[in-house]
Amino acid sequence: MIPDKTVDERRCHRRVNWTGQARIFPLSLEALSAVPGIQEVTSRDISEGGMQVRSAQMVPIHSRLLVELESSETSAWIQAVGSVAWISLSTSDEPWRLGIEFSDVGDLALAGIRHLLDEADARAH
Repeated sequence: MIPDKTVDERRCHRRVNWTGQARIFPLSLEALSAVPGIQEVTSRDISEGGMQVRSAQMVPIHSRLLVELESSETSAWIQAVGSVAWISLSTSDEPWRLGIEFSDVGDLALAGIRHLLDEADARAH
């Protein structure tokens, strides 16, 4: 018997709802044409592998970005490099939703992201 595969197979990391402030900076020409400088965005969920944000500006798919996440633990921002994996229209005040897949996350940033995940899990229970 073949098992029923109703779970989204792309997800390989624990994902939690997390509403927080983040900033994105363009690292590629595609991103630079859409986001000429720092853009403030609001996160909707996060995992060790990426995050979903709401944005006032559309950022082209595959654009490389530096993502900075606000940390409740320290005054420093958590930094990771990623690229836009998907885009869609949003129904909120910010018209775009972006799925950002992390590609370069250092050990310190990974520890910070895990702390955010643990905090969000604790609030949910």
